[in-house]
Amino acid sequence: MKVPAQVYDFSPNDIDWITSELRRLLESKGFLTMGKYGEQFEQEFARYHGARYSVATNSGTAALEIILRTLNVAGGEVVVPTNTFAATAFAVIRAGALPIFADIQQDMTLDPADAEKRVRANTRAIITVHIGGLVSPATRRLAELCRTRNIFLMEDAAHAHGSALGGEMAGTLGIAGAFSFFSTKVMTTGEGGMILTSDEGVYRRAQLLRDQAKVGGANYHETLGYNWRMPEMQAIMGLAQLRRLDEFIARRQYIAAIYDRELDGISQLTPLRPAACLRHNYYKYFVILNGPTPQRIKDELKRRYDIALAGFTYELPLHQQPAFRDYAQGSLPVAEDLCRRHICLPIYPSLTDAQARYVAQSLREVVSSYAD
Repeated sequence: MKVPAQVYDFSPNDIDWITSELRRLLESKGFLTMGKYGEQFEQEFARYHGARYSVATNSGTAALEIILRTLNVAGGEVVVPTNTFAATAFAVIRAGALPIFADIQQDMTLDPADAEKRVRANTRAIITVHIGGLVSPATRRLAELCRTRNIFLMEDAAHAHGSALGGEMAGTLGIAGAFSFFSTKVMTTGEGGMILTSDEGVYRRAQLLRDQAKVGGANYHETLGYNWRMPEMQAIMGLAQLRRLDEFIARRQYIAAIYDRELDGISQLTPLRPAACLRHNYYKYFVILNGPTPQRIKDELKRRYDIALAGFTYELPLHQQPAFRDYAQGSLPVAEDLCRRHICLPIYPSLTDAQARYVAQSLREVVSSYAD
């Protein structure tokens, strides 16, 4: 049985709707960027997540940098979890600030206690990353830390479409959240991103910056902007995906429950189980290995069972990567441990129950050869 690492989901009905709307767009001779579909996508995305505003962008990275620029972090420092994709720190640097790497806790997200140690007089913001779609209960501690220290809490919600902590959706727990619609995400437009905020100042400035900072849409500029616009074709795809987001999440949660049952009681591995108060979209299903190396498991599952594991999230923390050697400030032991000991199992809506059980049973067989 062949099991791909990831498959995005556009149903026949989705494809029919997308192609018909694309035809309508092209026949209308309307703008192909920042038109009615983009506005509709922004409105529906904000409404779904319970925020006042959304600003569509051409990537999640753009969403991150725009938010940071609206917060005027240039010349200051921004605390960033070391276990994140490089774009989080790239955006901090491109926005003119210094990334300060902090350690993570056992759920793979930013450790509030370690983050607090990194806050200094020049700290402008803390970025928490909802890794794998998990909005950690520790986010509330981070929000309180930011409130008491008078700095901004920003969410990198690239993985977290539709995820929530209690009744609060990802992207609404801080000043603003940045989402990605890259091809592997829970909902995708191929490329694309979204800024979510209820702060009118952030919203207005984000609108300005993403369109070359043109004041009033004219060729007059009071600050530096960039071309961070989302094309209408991506917005059409985004509308189709957003309207099925609850369905996608429910199916991912169902598959995660299969993995939970099938992998229970195996001493060589520990699935990461979210707290009961969370709505986890299961962008990733994490397993921490107790003995065997991730690459060995990945290779054996592919060679013996034709199972491709999803990508690591992430196998090398940022403070150990060459690109950030000038920003590293010592060891971050929890991240160094968990990053080198985890795998991510395939999880997507079209994965069948039989495939999920096959993945779990194959993993059980592979790790059984390792002594306790």
